[in-house]
Amino acid sequence: MPHDPHPPAASPPSAADIAGDFRALIDAAPAFDPVAADAARTTLDGADGLAALAGWVAGWRGEARVGRAIVCLYAASHEGAPDSAAAARARLDHLAQGGGAVNRIGRGLGAGVDVFDLALDKPVRDAGFARALSLREAAATMAFGMEALAKEPDLLILGDLAPGGARSAAALIAALSGTPAEAIAAPQDLDWTCRALARADATGPQGALDWLAELGGRELAALTVAVLAARAFGVPVLAEGLAAAAAALVAHRIHPDAAASLRLVAPHPHPAHAAAAAALGQPPVLGWVSADHEGVGGLSVLALLRLVPPVQSLS
Repeated sequence: MPHDPHPPAASPPSAADIAGDFRALIDAAPAFDPVAADAARTTLDGADGLAALAGWVAGWRGEARVGRAIVCLYAASHEGAPDSAAAARARLDHLAQGGGAVNRIGRGLGAGVDVFDLALDKPVRDAGFARALSLREAAATMAFGMEALAKEPDLLILGDLAPGGARSAAALIAALSGTPAEAIAAPQDLDWTCRALARADATGPQGALDWLAELGGRELAALTVAVLAARAFGVPVLAEGLAAAAAALVAHRIHPDAAASLRLVAPHPHPAHAAAAAALGQPPVLGWVSADHEGVGGLSVLALLRLVPPVQSLS
């Protein structure tokens, strides 16, 4: 049989193929260690809230002390939000130069801050009128989610720099949680959310990744993979803000155990955040309502964890 010098190109992976690869990673991921968790909680008898935090970290990392904490913020822009790219660029540059509360607090706690530019000069399409991302574009962005684990953190704090991205995150939460748009959208975004959900639903999305590409921004794609990668390596995650909560829900829909090592930081004033928390089955760590999404709330939790003594010192 003659050799064909120009064999047909392999078909690009489908959303189902990509999701299947992620599910295989989670299936092989380390399990929570209840013995280590109990040991950490026992040393903090009488400090219930801190004991719960210590047990959570110890169950995934073997001990409650956090050595290397990393804040990862993903910057992206949205076509439907005026000046989204310029606003995101200005904030990214400020943080990249060491400015902002997250850097100041992070330095005091010994935490690193990484900021990723997700093609700010190429806003995603307006999901009210077209698919926000092609599957190829979403897959290209997902590689940045893996970068969150490059420095081998003991604790990962996830957030975003994506002005105008809240309505996309809320629409995605509505789609994946089955919550009506009227109960989940901000009043000014209700018409857009209904239009975006109807348009996306008409395309027949096959799973959470298809919904993400239909409705989401690049920050949501990167955050989703960061959650999945962290679970694959048994790294506890603090998800701050609406975009990170939406990404956690996408990961959870890909595999029911994908967000097991994740905690939401604080209640968010946007109604979609409560829907995401309910769908994930977990209340936020902090009790106060906060619109923060740049890692400051997550660093507040880290400050609490810095109070945890080594188990052996109390034996």
